[in-house]
Amino acid sequence: MENWLHGNLTVAANEKLTRFKEYAVSHPQLVQVDQILMRAIREPAGFAHVLVYGPSGVGKTTMIRQITKRLNGTSATSVTGNLAQYPLLLLETRPPDGGAFNRADYYRTALKLLGEPFYERRMLVDIDSEQTWEKKGRGRTKTAQFNDSPELRQALEETITRRGVKAVILDEAQHLMKIGTGASAGKLLDQLDWIKSMTNVTGVLHILIGTYELLNLRNLSGQSSRRGLDIHFPRYLFQHEQDRQDFQGVLLALLKQVPLQVEIPVFMQNWCYFYERSVGCVGVLKDWLIRAVAAALHDGSDTLSLERLQDHAMTLAQCERMAVDAVEGEQKLDYMESRREHLWHLLQMGTGSTSSPPPVSNAVTATELPVENTPKKTTRRKRQKEETTQSVTSTASEETVVQPTPKKRQSRKKTQPDPSPQIETSVETVSVVSGEPTEAIVIEPAPKKKSTRRVGERKPKRDPVGS
Repeated sequence: MENWLHGNLTVAANEKLTRFKEYAVSHPQLVQVDQILMRAIREPAGFAHVLVYGPSGVGKTTMIRQITKRLNGTSATSVTGNLAQYPLLLLETRPPDGGAFNRADYYRTALKLLGEPFYERRMLVDIDSEQTWEKKGRGRTKTAQFNDSPELRQALEETITRRGVKAVILDEAQHLMKIGTGASAGKLLDQLDWIKSMTNVTGVLHILIGTYELLNLRNLSGQSSRRGLDIHFPRYLFQHEQDRQDFQGVLLALLKQVPLQVEIPVFMQNWCYFYERSVGCVGVLKDWLIRAVAAALHDGSDTLSLERLQDHAMTLAQCERMAVDAVEGEQKLDYMESRREHLWHLLQMGTGSTSSPPPVSNAVTATELPVENTPKKTTRRKRQKEETTQSVTSTASEETVVQPTPKKRQSRKKTQPDPSPQIETSVETVSVVSGEPTEAIVIEPAPKKKSTRRVGERKPKRDPVGS
């Protein structure tokens, strides 16, 4: 069986392939996310959970495995016993067999990884009330929805404290969002509250790592937003010059570690092809090279050619699907980050204040925020007068400045238009361009006679003489 698995690989060739598979290239994006995550592990500072999201194949799993190996490898045994300490507990959240995430299966997996597949149960049960005790808790509750087990949860919490766990890392955490359908479906907020509750009991930070689907867990509630830290692990973008240079550096570092003869200058000239078939993700690029190197070693070849790499590259349909998912997640993230103007509106930072908020680079400034002005109340009568004045001044010369006529205060009493003739007055003005006096004609309405009749009162009529 072992010969069938290794094929024609010799021991030396198998060791070369293993070393290349275990090699993890250090690049700027990975280093930056690693530093932020390590700071959160050392001091959560009130955070109950950390969300690390990015496109599939960007290198998230490789990063957390390196962190776990780095921290757990230097851990010492307990002073009081022979129990091994686990500063980091790394486990993969498996997709549920049913419609909702299985919490009991999560507890069992964690307990086995901590080396405690058994837990002690101490209880006194009245045989007359046992049937009632078994039925207790069943129904459409959160425990039944997620197949929760209070006993397994308590055992895991005690084991985490006893083993000295500082952080629990959940890889493929998007499976936590499987909440079922129909009447028994749960809520995403229930899952986030469950994680926060375990953190409050054990004091252990929970780190959720997954794809851009984790963005749906953001801002579920004000309390959850305050207790969560978001870390974006992006891919390298072709439109950014620095990203292009960093990607070429990653490609060069990986090619130097290939245990075969490689024409590096030829490969580097075709770096755009490597970017295209990896969508800018280092993890996808590394897996692609591993497939090609393994095939060359199995065939007994000592050279890695560009033609062999093309044979093991992903298809255009696969790359297109990955690119669509990555771009959709990036656009969704950019939309969330551009909500600063809405935040200022909620805090009323851009209206009614003499001092503007401090400017932030690549963000909206205070002067760009819309300021709400109170509209002035106008009546139809005033609007008609303004239109009349504008129509008269528009007929005059462009070089003429016409003084507007004073406006009368609108009375609440209903008045009827007076058919009295209008008076024409001439106003002498000075031209702005030529400086010569000019004469403009302004039509002023004649003074109206004040009516003493009340609103709704009929006009009195005289009876004819002799009737």
